[in-house]
Amino acid sequence: MDRNVFVFAVVGISILNGLFSPFIAIAVPIAAVLMPEVFPRSVGWVLFFSSLLVASATLLLSGVPAALYERLVEGGRDSTPAVAIWLGGAALLALPAFRHLLG
Repeated sequence: MDRNVFVFAVVGISILNGLFSPFIAIAVPIAAVLMPEVFPRSVGWVLFFSSLLVASATLLLSGVPAALYERLVEGGRDSTPAVAIWLGGAALLALPAFRHLLG
């Protein structure tokens, strides 16, 4: 399978986690503080930025095991297993969101 398919899947899982994660409740106060002053402090904008915060955190935190794999295992930057590890990490971080989404 192509590496680009894995990358798009990781981004898609991160977006779904940002939308449906139960950790949005934790991210709302943080996003309200971190929001730029250009945007109004309405509920919609705070929810948008908290969703963006959770999705970005999923994308970044799921990449840590993949980066460690690339660094520690011989294979260079073109290793498909590293992207598969990244996908697995994103799926593990998104399990509460999938559970919330499916019922």
